[in-house]
Amino acid sequence: MVWIAVVMAVASIAISYRAMNQSHDAPDAQEPKAPVIEKGKPLGVVFGKVKITSGTVYWWGDISHSEIRK
Repeated sequence: MVWIAVVMAVASIAISYRAMNQSHDAPDAQEPKAPVIEKGKPLGVVFGKVKITSGTVYWWGDISHSEIRK
């Protein structure tokens, strides 16, 4: 039983060490794109449990941004 714990601990340390030392490129900053409602498309109302095949976003939130300066 102890050997299984030791093997698992060594494997965990090796995996975390490898993940920590990999270099990842940061994604480029992009302008947020809010979805647009089509004119004339009916607004859906859901009652109970249903499977929604195509949802519509009515409100996206505050998508403004400002540059961080130090």
